[in-house]
Parts: sequence; C-alpha cells; structure tokens
Amino acid sequence: MARPAALASAPTVPPSLTVPREATAAALLAAFAAALPFLLGWLSVAPNRLVSPRAAALPTAAVALPLGLFLLSCLGVALLARRRALLPWAEAAAGLALVALVATVGLGAGAALEGAARLARATPAAGVWAAALALLLAGGSCAAGREAGGASPLRFLAVAIPGVALLVMLGVLDRLSILQEAASRGPELRAALGRHALLAAGALVLAAAVAVPLALLALRRPRLEAALMTVANGLQVVPSIALFGLLMAPLAALSTAYPALRAAGIGGIGPAPAVLGIACYLLLPLAAGLLAGLRQAPPALLDAARGQGMSEREILRLLRLPLGLGAMLGGLRVAAVQAVGLATLAALVGAGGLGAIVFQGIGQLAADLILLGVLPVVGLSLAVDAALAAVQAALMPAGGRA
Repeated sequence: MARPAALASAPTVPPSLTVPREATAAALLAAFAAALPFLLGWLSVAPNRLVSPRAAALPTAAVALPLGLFLLSCLGVALLARRRALLPWAEAAAGLALVALVATVGLGAGAALEGAARLARATPAAGVWAAALALLLAGGSCAAGREAGGASPLRFLAVAIPGVALLVMLGVLDRLSILQEAASRGPELRAALGRHALLAAGALVLAAAVAVPLALLALRRPRLEAALMTVANGLQVVPSIALFGLLMAPLAALSTAYPALRAAGIGGIGPAPAVLGIACYLLLPLAAGLLAGLRQAPPALLDAARGQGMSEREILRLLRLPLGLGAMLGGLRVAAVQAVGLATLAALVGAGGLGAIVFQGIGQLAADLILLGVLPVVGLSLAVDAALAAVQAALMPAGGRA
C-alpha cells in the first residue's frame, strides 16, 4: 500500500533530538528533588542522641552558595534531559546536585549547632533523604534513556562519590550526627566493612564454583538443567533467616564430629553458615546468566563450526563465551549486588559485618547507628555494580550489552 504524499514528505526526526520516556522521568524527578527539602524539611536538631530530633530552619545565609548550586543543578538536569545527545551531561548534573545537596546540609548543620553543647546532634530531615533518592533515580533514568538496553549510572556515581568523599575530607560534614557516630566508631566501622566485603566475596566465589561447572554440564543435558534451575528457584523462596538457621545444626554437628573443621573456623555460628547460605541464593542469577550466555551463539553458527572440525572446547572458548559475555556479566552483576545486600543478615549468625552495626542501632533505637551500617552497604552495592558495569562496557560493544 502506497504511503500518502503528506506522510512520505514528512521530515524524519534525528534520533539525537528525540526525548525518551526515561529522560522525561529524569526531568520530573529533578524537579521533585528541588522541591522536596523545602516541603519536608532540611534539618532536624536534638540536644543528644537519646532525644528525638526536632525540625530546624535552614540557615540560608550560611548555605547560599551550595543551595544555589543545588537548585541550578536540578534545573540543569531538567533542561539537559530534553535531548538524547545531552543525557550524559544531565546524568552528571544529577550527581553534582547530590553533592550540592549534601554540602548544603553539612554547612547548615554547622551553622545550626554553632554555640550548642558538644553532644548536640543535627541530622538531615526527610526532605533531604527523599531528594537524594529522587536524584539517584534521575541519574539512573538518564543512563537508561541513553542506551536502549539500559545502563548503570556511571557518570552520576563518578561525580557523586568523589564529591561527597571530598566534602568528608574537608570537614564540611563533621557536625552531622552520622559523621560524629562514625568518628567515635572508626576502627569498628572499618573492621565491619572489611568483614562484610569478605563475606560477600566468599559467597560469590563459592556460588560460582558450583554454578559454572553445573551450567557447563547442563548445557547439553536438559534433565540436569531442569534439576539445577528447580533447586536454584526453590532456594529463593526460603527466607534467609530460616535458611541460616537450618544450616547451623548440620554445620555444628560436622564441627563436633571433625575437630579439623572446628579448628578451621567452620561451625554452627560464624562465617560458615552465612557464606553457605548467601551462596545458595546466588546460584539462580549465576546459573541463569551462564546458561543464557552460553546459548547466545546461533545454532547455524555452531553447526558450521562443528563442520569445520572445531571441538566443543574450541566452540566454547571461541564462540559461546565471546558471544554470551554480556548475559554472563549481567548475571554476575545481579549476584554480586545480591551478595552485598544479603551479607547484612550474616550478623544474625555471629558472622559480623555491617549488619552487626545495623542491629546494634536497632537494639539501641539509634537511627544514626542504623544509618552508619546501612549507608556503607548501599555505597558498596553501588560501587560493585558500577565497577562491573564498567567492565561490561569495556568488554562488550554497545549493541551487545545485557
């Protein structure tokens, strides 16, 4: 059927000028981020950590510069997101807005507590936390709109993480309650962070040691694949606390029967049940990503390779792995972030980590202590995802990323 002349002569809009839906969402989120602190509050002040904080006015004279930068950056996100070609700059502007938001709160806290008692605390109000979340989502929306398959907000993190770290080093945030809590628990926090990273890495390595050979064996054995995916899916429905508890009894019995295991630190409590339990949950994303990646190669290409005399090992090394690398790295990213999050619950079985600080805060009804444990978990998850996304971007062409 012939196209009407009016439609045939209509100019085509270049892809760089189109506005994806994610960019529109980023602009709306930036607008919300600019308004939320004014609607829900900037600061809360308390005479000490045991007293509930009360809302305090933001000393605008002391924070004029970072406050203006925050508002201008939010406006920049909304304006830059209107064109696809400018989405990377909009993503970076969202990161700059987050840095300016944190600087505003830090300087405001210092001004609000000027002349107050040493035990007085200042915390960001609900509006600041909501604005920070909106900016993070805006950065993610810009990254998703930039690429059809979605992407990690690397530019947002590349601006936000060094910017906030610089504010901490310069002492701009010293009067915030969470920084005061961190200063008093510095060695404990560093030890917990290292322990947390080791637990997550150990669980990921253990899960990969099981998932990789089983996925390779299941590639041409449908029954083994069905059994593997059934077990992996079944483990996902077991609550993590229940799974840790179920592992404690058999591990305790093994350590009693074999003193060498107990000497190696394997027992009913401690890192053993935590690492084993977390690894169980990582089997599904790792195995699913591996199997999906190994099947990316077209059957016709595999038949042609076999017809040329290539062995299955050569086909795996030269065809299946390069073509399926995107899906495999996608599964690894999911598993790595999941490992960091689940390691928080390792404290319930005496394995330590950042979860121990979180549960201390819950027991003491201390919100600052809870945040001191939660925020490093969030930061570590974002850092791990960003690092793996950078590896994925470096190894894969733009059209082959998962």
